Amino acid sequence: MDVAVTRIELPHPVRAAASDGSTVWCAADDGVRVYAPSGRPLEGGTLLSREPPALRSLAAVPGTVPATGAVPGTLAETVVVPRSFAGSPGQTMHRDGPLSGGTLAGAARERVHWLDASGGPVAAAPFEGRVVAGGGAIWAVGDGVARRLTGPGELGEPLELPALDACAVEGERLWWTSKRDDVLRGGPQQVDLGRRRRGAMTVCAGSLWISVAGGLLRVSAWSGEPGRLVRAPEGPVPFLVCANGVLAGGGRDLFVLAPAAGAALRVVRLGLDAPPALMIAAGRHVWVFPEGRPGALIVTPAP
Repeated sequence: MDVAVTRIELPHPVRAAASDGSTVWCAADDGVRVYAPSGRPLEGGTLLSREPPALRSLAAVPGTVPATGAVPGTLAETVVVPRSFAGSPGQTMHRDGPLSGGTLAGAARERVHWLDASGGPVAAAPFEGRVVAGGGAIWAVGDGVARRLTGPGELGEPLELPALDACAVEGERLWWTSKRDDVLRGGPQQVDLGRRRRGAMTVCAGSLWISVAGGLLRVSAWSGEPGRLVRAPEGPVPFLVCANGVLAGGGRDLFVLAPAAGAALRVVRLGLDAPPALMIAAGRHVWVFPEGRPGALIVTPAP
């Protein structure tokens, strides 16, 4: 697997970032700027929103529209429509269904904010926590509770998560672990993970991945059956993301793995002078933001 690493300079350290696969939003102390996943500034590189909420987290999903199946009588397909923020933000198929319009959301000061394409606020709802995206859905996750974002200013029914430790979003499903035990919940069946330290988790290439000492635990996202431990050079690590089917994770350095392609795990030396504070997937790219530094590394795996 070939890997390219590009370093870009940013005006200020980024405190929150998100991508819908075709656009990257970066929130700093002076507002929100937008970039292409490759790092090219969009909208002329100007500051899009000067008065956003004091965002602590950002999450974005592309728009999706149903399309007729290629053969009469077959199931309809779902077509992804990136950068579909021209219409009403947060449109839904039904009140508690998945988001059908491209949506950008952020969490700040005991509220969840629906944002427009410039990062400006559109609507808000009371909630203390952070926003997490995956599988075309955005969830607001707090201390022991989570609620899925539906229409602008609207949250779905609360899901109780006692003593929440970590979670990963897969559309209408929320995988999660508790600090009280070693059980993975939210999938087709509960899974005993064994007594071990755990780090980040994410869904990628049809599996849930959990960083542990010595490697990655893999659980089938379809059946909930656990698989073999995949060895990794670091663990547990604080970051795991999925970039178009390529799993990436790490701390000071990065490792990448393409499960579907059968490519061997590869370690990418980042040479950071500060530990990563944030890591996001942006299409086939992975953005790594060093703590307190006005810049980012863009890692592009090519399986």
